[in-house]
Amino acid sequence: MPKILLPSGVEICYETFGSSTNPTLLLIHGLGSQLLLWEEGFCNRLVEEGLHVIRYDQRDSGLSSEMKKEYELSDMASDGAELLEQLSVEKAHIVGMSLGGMVAQIFAAEYPEKINSLTSMASNTGKRGFGIPKGKALDALVAPAPVDPKERALKDLADRRIWASTDWHDDEHCLKIFEKYAERTNKSNEAKERQMRAMNSTGNREQTLMKIKTPTLVLHGSADTLVDPSGGQRTAEVIPEAKFVMIEGWGHDLPPGSWPKITNEIIKHVKNAENIS
Repeated sequence: MPKILLPSGVEICYETFGSSTNPTLLLIHGLGSQLLLWEEGFCNRLVEEGLHVIRYDQRDSGLSSEMKKEYELSDMASDGAELLEQLSVEKAHIVGMSLGGMVAQIFAAEYPEKINSLTSMASNTGKRGFGIPKGKALDALVAPAPVDPKERALKDLADRRIWASTDWHDDEHCLKIFEKYAERTNKSNEAKERQMRAMNSTGNREQTLMKIKTPTLVLHGSADTLVDPSGGQRTAEVIPEAKFVMIEGWGHDLPPGSWPKITNEIIKHVKNAENIS
């Protein structure tokens, strides 16, 4: 996969699908995840509907730069904006999940000239009491990952079972994905912890979210036990004129069984923003 050095000095690994002459969709993954979250089958469903899709590893993830200094979510949003500039994309539809949803929200607020629409998935506003991890889910989220790749993949699978979709989760499929994660990179636990500190230091983002003017879709799953549905509901309440869609049975994951419902909602939203029937 290609890498590109941004003006900020951050090196980003990315991959594109479809023709760059079509409307661009930028996919932003969550905490400690990788671009592999957005599986090729998911991306290709979007391409089949006439979209140009970009997935990338955020800083401190996958094959992108491991940082030495602290940063904030606004810096992560800037990475996305700079990546689009380097790829000669003037405007894009921004889609983010979990931490990626937070980054996408800030992108929409800070770079209105670069965005055609926003889709915030399985995320929150940072306000206390809304979509905040707790209990077993929080314990699993903050527990350090093993160094051994096989053990790391097994921990990822055990964590996933806690917040997986009720009907679509498949252990075998998940384990294969997590083994690819572990084989692809050996990012330190400190990398994930820096991402988490960026999220925590930014705190309540609601004043920022109120500034968003782009068409916004908020997707959340009824079975999400990591970021419970109140996070998505609150996000849609705060962002002006946002549309909220609850997907029954969807957890905090992206299994193939969820793709038809999720991609259909994204595609409808993008076509509405593009005025395509």
